[in-house]
Amino acid sequence: LQELSGLESVMDKIKNIHQQLLQKKDSIIQSMNLHRGLVSALWRLPSEILSLIFIRCLPDTEHLLPSSKLAPMLLTRICRRWREVVVGISSLW
Repeated sequence: LQELSGLESVMDKIKNIHQQLLQKKDSIIQSMNLHRGLVSALWRLPSEILSLIFIRCLPDTEHLLPSSKLAPMLLTRICRRWREVVVGISSLW
């Protein structure tokens, strides 16, 4: 009888953990769907709009040496499309 009670307690804990994992999974799925929508919107932006945004990302001073942590170099590392757009904007270089 005591063994049965112990097993029921373990099963209750497992059910609780399972429920927590299901909730975490649902939360992750919601987050993924939200981010997928944001990424999709960025992909729909015309290159001309991206170009204007990228130009605004340039450091305020023109005397900085190129850095992989600043625009325009940083922008080339985001994704292939951004790299293609950045490389095609002569005013960034």
